[in-house]
Amino acid sequence: MHEISNLTALIKDVCSQDEILLDFGSGLGYLSQNLNLKHDFKVLGLEGDEYRVQTSIQRQQQLFPNSTSKVKFVQHFIETDSFEFIQQTAVAKLGNSIDQNYAIIGLHACADLSITAIKMFLAHKPVTKLVIMPCCYHKLKPENEECTSFSNIPLSDQFRDALAQVPNFLGRPFLRLGCQQTSARWAILTEQEHETHGKAMFERSLVDAILSEGETVTVNKANRNSRDVLERLRVQREGHDWSWSDEHREKFEIWMEKYPQGSELAEYLTCLQTCLQSLCENLILLDRMCYLKAESSKRDLTIRTDLIKLSNDHLSPRCFVIVAEKITNQ
Repeated sequence: MHEISNLTALIKDVCSQDEILLDFGSGLGYLSQNLNLKHDFKVLGLEGDEYRVQTSIQRQQQLFPNSTSKVKFVQHFIETDSFEFIQQTAVAKLGNSIDQNYAIIGLHACADLSITAIKMFLAHKPVTKLVIMPCCYHKLKPENEECTSFSNIPLSDQFRDALAQVPNFLGRPFLRLGCQQTSARWAILTEQEHETHGKAMFERSLVDAILSEGETVTVNKANRNSRDVLERLRVQREGHDWSWSDEHREKFEIWMEKYPQGSELAEYLTCLQTCLQSLCENLILLDRMCYLKAESSKRDLTIRTDLIKLSNDHLSPRCFVIVAEKITNQ
């Protein structure tokens, strides 16, 4: 609610009532409904997951029946060439004219979705505003099996030139670091919370270390409160649950003996991660802002851009919003 409330207020300040809001990755419809409830916006929620779309519609019918003419939810996996479909859907479902202006909005626009939003904003004249909160950088689509090259990073010439001078650091680990909790959240933990967190991280790292190729883990709900980490988790192979083998348990004991202070080490490494987090995320976001500026210039567009730290990063680790607005000459 902290994120929804703050983003609603920002969208209200940036967007106007005569624009249709396109909620990218609308999820369960919380942001779309709040925008209509608080400020009477017309919103088209676009979500790739059919279950979430149906849940949004059911929730709307139960809690917000008066909004059904102004808030619509549609199942659609958004691509860079989706605008024609989105425009036609908006006309059909919200009754607006074909020459309507649009604003793309989004809370937690995962992976490549925020890039898609940026490219659609740049490519289509009716899309006049962009207010998007990116997240899940580590889920960006890779271009190779090693995950050292990605479709949507780098975007800007500036970042591409920098990578040419210092190669081999842009990969999935770098993107994961950008997604870690912030140092602000880590720093306010109590001593007991640090101990608990370090223990949990260390135990999970041991589990990862003993897995064989093709194995993953899942939570054993029946024993989720057990003191034994191997009882709290189950090993999976080919989609089926298996019991931990003697070989698994032997490896686990070996690693435990090798790192008697592993819980402390894990928490020290977490501290290092939080220190690096802001550097990594700043590079990722700066790349996108540079791309926005450069591409708008190439397209002879005059735009106003801003990168706003919106949320309290004690509460929300992803708290930056990319804002862009096309400026027309009157």
